[in-house]
Amino acid sequence: MGNTWKHPQLGKFEYDGMAWVRDVDAPAFDAFAYDVETPAGKYEMAFEADDENDLPSTARVALSSQILAEQKLLVTKVIEALWEDFNGRGPASGMWWHGAIEEVGEDMPPLNGPADLLKVMRLSQIAIRKQIHGYEGPVVEMSFAAAFEKEHGVGILTDGKTILGMGYQSSVSLFKD
Repeated sequence: MGNTWKHPQLGKFEYDGMAWVRDVDAPAFDAFAYDVETPAGKYEMAFEADDENDLPSTARVALSSQILAEQKLLVTKVIEALWEDFNGRGPASGMWWHGAIEEVGEDMPPLNGPADLLKVMRLSQIAIRKQIHGYEGPVVEMSFAAAFEKEHGVGILTDGKTILGMGYQSSVSLFKD
């Protein structure tokens, strides 16, 4: 098979030992402006894989395409879901920040609404996972650097339409109902 996989719409991916990865164009995610180090509009997309013979399924490719097509909407959904969680509303994330808006904003500029989160977060990766416990089918984990969670970062789970959960990046889980 080799260490590359080429998709006709998404382009050429390299296998890095854990996932098929490449930078994709996703300029709407530049709205997240914290600690900018990546080139504008480019973000790592990773398809979780067991080995280089484990190619992304049609469902995961479709989900990745949906994420890229709906990126502007997802920016809004991410900040609104976090804002609701910070204020103790909506589904509970189970994280320290649920209902703790005062603690979240301690060492940052004041947070007066969801749009203020754009200044304190930066997307670092879009990972298309095969599955997570408690959810049928593939799911995307969007990983962020965040001023309010410098040690662990923030992970957001989505099906491309809704926010399904949030937590520390790489250990994020579904919302607790």
